[in-house]
Amino acid sequence: MKSWQILKIWGIPLKIHPNWLILLFLFTWSISTQVNLTSSEIFNRKESLLIGFISSFLLLSSIIFHQIVHTFVCLREGVKIKNITFFFLGAILKTEKDCQNALGNIKISLVRPAFCFITSLVFYILISYSSASKETILFNIFSNVGVFNLLLGLLNLIPVGSLDGGILFQSIVWYFSGSKSKGRNLLNRITFISSVFVLIIGVLLLLNISFYYGFIISLLGLLGINSSKSESQFFRIESILKEDNVAQLKLIPLRKIEFDLNIREFNKSIINKGSNTDYYYFITKNGRWNGFLTLDSLKDIPIKKWEKTIVGQIKKTINEFPSCEENDPLWQIIEKIEKTNDGILLVVNSLGIPKGLIDRNKIGIHVLRKLGLNLSSEIIQKIKTKKNYPLGIELPRIIEAMKNKGDLNK
Repeated sequence: MKSWQILKIWGIPLKIHPNWLILLFLFTWSISTQVNLTSSEIFNRKESLLIGFISSFLLLSSIIFHQIVHTFVCLREGVKIKNITFFFLGAILKTEKDCQNALGNIKISLVRPAFCFITSLVFYILISYSSASKETILFNIFSNVGVFNLLLGLLNLIPVGSLDGGILFQSIVWYFSGSKSKGRNLLNRITFISSVFVLIIGVLLLLNISFYYGFIISLLGLLGINSSKSESQFFRIESILKEDNVAQLKLIPLRKIEFDLNIREFNKSIINKGSNTDYYYFITKNGRWNGFLTLDSLKDIPIKKWEKTIVGQIKKTINEFPSCEENDPLWQIIEKIEKTNDGILLVVNSLGIPKGLIDRNKIGIHVLRKLGLNLSSEIIQKIKTKKNYPLGIELPRIIEAMKNKGDLNK
């Protein structure tokens, strides 16, 4: 669903997801219902709804305020933010560049919980000025917003997943150990163990006490376990992209033709070998690589001239073909491939001698195999006809995320 932009601050669009309307309704209904159950003799239905609505509105507004302060600190620490979308009880930041040091990340992760506690304190101070009586509308509104901010601050400090507490934990480990990956791995283990514990509690509640709360808690546990597994797989993909190079892949062999072969003979060889699906052909002269041509090169030559025209006359130089070295890491290869028109690179050795071709399919299949997923020969044959990475694996986006986090040298 499309989000709505509510304001723009420091050039950054702040958007609200439509689920905030649902949250506003649910919180209003829940708080007003609670007021009716506990204080029906004091407040009528309209007053209960008013308490529920204003409390919910102030809570969601305080989340926006916390995020504005958080954004200010992010910018001070070198984070480049494209936009911010408020989703559920938090915000999703789309960034171009993350903070590149541990201490900066510690500051960033402490901002929101700290201001949740400050907001809670402010509302409790306002309570003392509004009235000492618990029967006033303002007292109920201020106490509700104060409690919610206190709980939200405590929730954000839980060291799991992408919560501020999780970022704080991994940043502290990073700061003292000097290893960013160590903090991420430890956090992922804690997230998995905590999620299993939450799932067990949820199942026990579901079977013995409350089906509703047990189901919700069990669902949260399952989501945490799934998130932890996804993060583990992401770590493995990162490792493959950084540590593996082209030399470990099976390259596409080069189609060789001789420099003095005329176009008619070349065309016959393509038909006889049934290789009309190949697009690139590499030319050799006296045992040395001399250039290349594509099937499109034949379109500009009249058929009556095929007999007298040799491939050497229409060739392109090897240097015109996008290339990479066989010792380049995969993440660099992927970046180079994404800059080409056809999604293919010529692989050369340290001496500049061509070794073969590499495309998205070859890289994607290699990554999937390293992850333990071996595709059948039938599936491989089907995906060869496409120029995308197999099974929709979005390696360029993963590399972009790694660069934003500072995990790759730019």
